Amino acid sequence: MYKLIVSRLIQGVFTTWAVVTVVFLLIRVSGDPVDMFYGGAATREALREAEAMRRQYGLDKSVPEQYVDYLTDLLRLDFGSSIHLKRPVVDLIGERIPHTLRLTVVAFMVSYLIAIPLGVLAALRRGTAFDYTSLGLTMVGVSLPAFWLGLMLILLFSVQLNWLPASGIGDATLQGRVRHLILPAITLAIPRMAVMTRFIRGTMLDILGADYLTTARAKGMRERAVIMRHGFRNALIPIVTLIGLQLGFLVGGAVVIERVFGLPGVGDLVVDAISGRDFPVVQASVLMLAISVVIANTAVDILYGYVDPRVRTE
Repeated sequence: MYKLIVSRLIQGVFTTWAVVTVVFLLIRVSGDPVDMFYGGAATREALREAEAMRRQYGLDKSVPEQYVDYLTDLLRLDFGSSIHLKRPVVDLIGERIPHTLRLTVVAFMVSYLIAIPLGVLAALRRGTAFDYTSLGLTMVGVSLPAFWLGLMLILLFSVQLNWLPASGIGDATLQGRVRHLILPAITLAIPRMAVMTRFIRGTMLDILGADYLTTARAKGMRERAVIMRHGFRNALIPIVTLIGLQLGFLVGGAVVIERVFGLPGVGDLVVDAISGRDFPVVQASVLMLAISVVIANTAVDILYGYVDPRVRTE
């Protein structure tokens, strides 16, 4: 088990480094952020200010030199300051990350609390109206674009029925925060819930025909005990594996959902930073999102070792 943990941690470090490198290179292909301020300005004063800004943020150096400086700053936990907002990037992300975490965690819980029982019941009632209905609904959930689904929910529950707020985070009260979180969390959870329901259903169908379940029934065990103690327990192995991938999709989907519902999260910050070529904000935000996904996947891999003892010997 110790070797499994060490190997997953090493893989996580290399994955994070790869993401950091790719983002560093791609963001510089987009152009010079100083041009957003002084593009087209031909006066000597403007040119001097532009050169001073490039020197301030190290943009006057070659790309390899900027890359070395960037990695050095990361090792010192120095993420720089925003080019546009003139504030430390750590402060900007610290203010917004609670909103993103709240949205992601709630959406994750909603998707799994619904997907697990729905997938198991669909497998147990294979070929019935319940099974076909659940398959149809999950197909719709997988096919709907998140931004379109969010807009439709706003039109229905906010504009037409006036039940829930359309955007924002609400006041400081728990009730206000919950009311503003319902629609974004549901919008983010539905596609993931649909994928997980279909996956759990297929996994349970494979397990329900296994020989060890037939043996358990032959020993006189009740059907409920056979399903829960032997069937669902073994179905958890591939389900746990998929959790890490789903967490990645949730984090990525939060970027779109925050924009649709006007949530001041990290995703909303990234979109503004990309459009404004704010290199320090983009790099730090993507790094934070990548680390969160890597940590989640590493934790799932380690948990997988406890669920399936065979993995511990790898």
